[in-house]
Amino acid sequence: MIDLLRSEFFKLRTVRLNIWLPFGAVIGLVVITGLVGLLASDPQAFDNADMMSLIGGFSILVAMMVGVGTSLGITSEFAHNTIRPTLAATPNRPKVFTAKAIVSVLFGLIVGALAVSISYVVGSVLINGRGASVGLSGDDGSLASFFGVIVLAGLLALFGFGLGLLLRNGPAAVSIIILWPLLIEGILTGVLSLAGVDDPQKVLPYSSAFALVIPDVNNAPGGRIYGGVFFGIVSLALVIIGIVVNNRRDV
Repeated sequence: MIDLLRSEFFKLRTVRLNIWLPFGAVIGLVVITGLVGLLASDPQAFDNADMMSLIGGFSILVAMMVGVGTSLGITSEFAHNTIRPTLAATPNRPKVFTAKAIVSVLFGLIVGALAVSISYVVGSVLINGRGASVGLSGDDGSLASFFGVIVLAGLLALFGFGLGLLLRNGPAAVSIIILWPLLIEGILTGVLSLAGVDDPQKVLPYSSAFALVIPDVNNAPGGRIYGGVFFGIVSLALVIIGIVVNNRRDV
């Protein structure tokens, strides 16, 4: 397994799209946070929760790009048949795909940690220099939101990998990753609300997962832990189904 993990890490860092796509989003988040720190009209009124609300809101885009990267990583292997040598060297397909899933999650956690750490340092230094007093705290949920950004990136990496493994089609997987939260769950929320379902976001995995990056969990039905566990179960289920399906397919 160690050799497989090393091999997958090597593949991941040699495919430029997998690197530049999520890290480009990280740079965008840092720029946005820095601009807010420089241009906020009333910096002294800016607090910990405001900073993490800003970072958490835009970090969703970073996490989505991580999911896009991990989905394209596996679908491109099927599209270009580079998966064949890997499976020929290691015929145990579940072991191969499990290694890929582990590397995907680790990659997501690394990108998420870089995104939230750099953007927070840049934003807080700039706005504190203008008279604010911003610092992470467990009392207002900002500290939990900070780590929630990292967890969300890891889960979306797993989600993207699972979709890619199951569909084997890059455009289809990317479309679902992007359209699911922006369109599909928005429509489902409206439909469930009209049907009389209370807090429909609780039954929608993507919407529930956003609770991870919100400082005030009162604005998130189900809460932070529920949202993370729910989305994690859905992501893991996609991976397991993808492994079972691909174990029965010809490459």
